[in-house]
Amino acid sequence: MRNDQPLPDQTVEVAQAVRNLMPAMQNKARIALVVIIIAFVAATLGVALFLNSDMEGEDRWKFAMFSALGGVLVVMGIFKWMIRAQEALVMPVVAGAIGLTYAKDAKAFVRALPKRLLPTRGVRSGEDHVRGSLGAHAIQMAEVKVETGGKNSRTLFRGIVAQFPNRVAMPAFYVALEDKTRPGMFFGGELDTEGLHHLRNIHQNGRSYGVWTSWSEVPEPPALSAVVEILTRVDEHIGSGAELYAATSNGEEMHLALSHKRNLFRIGGLFPSENELFADVRAAMQDLTMPLKLAQALISAEETAVAKANALASDQAKGEGAKS
Repeated sequence: MRNDQPLPDQTVEVAQAVRNLMPAMQNKARIALVVIIIAFVAATLGVALFLNSDMEGEDRWKFAMFSALGGVLVVMGIFKWMIRAQEALVMPVVAGAIGLTYAKDAKAFVRALPKRLLPTRGVRSGEDHVRGSLGAHAIQMAEVKVETGGKNSRTLFRGIVAQFPNRVAMPAFYVALEDKTRPGMFFGGELDTEGLHHLRNIHQNGRSYGVWTSWSEVPEPPALSAVVEILTRVDEHIGSGAELYAATSNGEEMHLALSHKRNLFRIGGLFPSENELFADVRAAMQDLTMPLKLAQALISAEETAVAKANALASDQAKGEGAKS
């Protein structure tokens, strides 16, 4: 959630760095504005030319519409270019403020994601690749979108995908929204659980999650139970606005997909005011810290669960020793 209150003291350096970037951002906006004006004038002249030409009535309207549509597409494209250019200036500063590095391109990260984490039938794309460390643990994330593609493309997933190592070794597992994993060609979900063992379902805050594993003959490890408990209660750790879509682990590293309804890390516009820009920066910093908070909670849960299990095993061993 955005607000227009002053930035907290710990982000003063970020505010100053962003303020220093405003001339460069305004320059991007000026370039965009000039191209938009040229495109508007060209489209207007094109429409007028075709409507007043000697073509037949139907052809005149057809070419006039093409001219207008071309102008609209140019305006949309240049506006998108401007936003991306402004974000490329500001986001490294925002990410650096919390000890992370930033790159606009996230193609390599998206290509390396586990297949079953996101819809398998869609076209995956990503941007805003962020990397860093959480204590001794490496973490990376990106904004990812999955679309059906084609003329009437629709969005299947949009949000943040994060990757970090499991703190404690455990069997591979998979957690996902239950309605996204239903089998069926026409009315089934977009996620694939083929070859996995269904362990249990969890109903939480109006949502139902399924838990799958690659094993079925051993008891559920305490660390896994602790992780699943946090994954299905993400609202309590990262606040409202995002929810768990799916999480998968091969036993050594975990991937989380957190769905979100709005575009993340959106910074800039046509000559934004300083207050508007700082509001964008605050929102971007909150977006960046969201997966970090969840990762920290998961890592702590794993360690706590294992410590409790070791303590229980130690007490049991002492008890047996006392009996003997």
